[in-house]
Amino acid sequence: MGVTPTHLSSSQRCHTHPPIFYCSDEKHQGKTVVLVLQGGRWLLQGHDVQVVSTHYNTRAASRMIAGQLGMALSADPTPPLTPGTVVLHHYDFNREADVQQAVTNLLARVKDGQLHVLLDEALFSSSTEYGPRNTSLVARLAESVPGLHLWAAGVYHTDIPPSLRPEPLTVPLRYAPSVLREVQPAVDKATGQVHNYSDSGVPAPGDGLRVIRLSHHGNAHRGRWPVECQQCGKEVAAKLRRLGVGSGGSSLPNSPTPLSYRDVFIITRSSELQDDIKDAAGQVTSRASGVVRGLGDEGLPVCVLGEQDWRHNRARVERDVHDVAVAATDRVTVTHYDYVQGLERRVVVMVPGWDKETDEGRSDEMIDLRDRLFAVSRCTTQLIMVDVPPVTTATSTAT
Repeated sequence: MGVTPTHLSSSQRCHTHPPIFYCSDEKHQGKTVVLVLQGGRWLLQGHDVQVVSTHYNTRAASRMIAGQLGMALSADPTPPLTPGTVVLHHYDFNREADVQQAVTNLLARVKDGQLHVLLDEALFSSSTEYGPRNTSLVARLAESVPGLHLWAAGVYHTDIPPSLRPEPLTVPLRYAPSVLREVQPAVDKATGQVHNYSDSGVPAPGDGLRVIRLSHHGNAHRGRWPVECQQCGKEVAAKLRRLGVGSGGSSLPNSPTPLSYRDVFIITRSSELQDDIKDAAGQVTSRASGVVRGLGDEGLPVCVLGEQDWRHNRARVERDVHDVAVAATDRVTVTHYDYVQGLERRVVVMVPGWDKETDEGRSDEMIDLRDRLFAVSRCTTQLIMVDVPPVTTATSTAT
């Protein structure tokens, strides 16, 4: 911990002259790792680190950062200075009152005129209600704390607040070339939103594992999208079994480490993803999505994080997000990608779906590109893609 990545300039390595503002405008390339490294440096310098979550889609990343910083402290029995502490703050900036509460709480943490803040998955876009409130938080802290050190990551470079100095992170730090090739089309198409990748100058040790492809096609498959399909869930489960997930072993080449259920993300963008919804008496009022039922049929232990679950049992989803962030329970996570922003897994299964609020009028190509940018990039080792055939009379009328 505390090692500054070599792609940052010398001016970013020196933190003796605050304020220092940092903003990564790239998505899913190791930016959370950079925040953890910087937070570790601050801790070992004796500073308290404030990890701030301002919205539900930052919960998992913030919990993971706080957890990893805590582990870094415990792993160093003889730090050169008395280390600082990690403080995790949770807010919901859909509520205006939470902005003032966040400012009040953070200003109370100022020590010797300094404040050290990490803000992951920070969206400042005016297209959301909470984006301008993130901007307000940064501006008010900058105005009130001359010694503010604030690093924010996951920011589109078209929405950077004036208080932040941009430092693009364009080197993919985490995934193999085989996964990068699946993400690259989305980067190419996201003109004006995401910078292209740059060469790290260090050759990759290998191309990575071949991408496994399944198809949402055939008589047993139902629904327009794989997330609706029980058979897709069964086939995904069978493939995970063949990879050795949950068996105490691993069939991944050159991987002696066993694959656990907790090493797997099954990701979709469908707003309809859900587990069984139950009433107060425990009766099922709405059945789980088809892919979830298929996984259950094959005996996979799953944790489902979907929009419908959030609406019906927010307390449970908050608990499960924490569980997923620290990989506490050995379960496969089936999730909308909003709930795991900033997290990665060794095995990622991309299960296409449809978001009724955002995908209306979008082509299948554009939906696919968003899946690649926001979900495929969660993978570090083995990627599994469930392909959707083009719309035909046969596929569009299947039920």
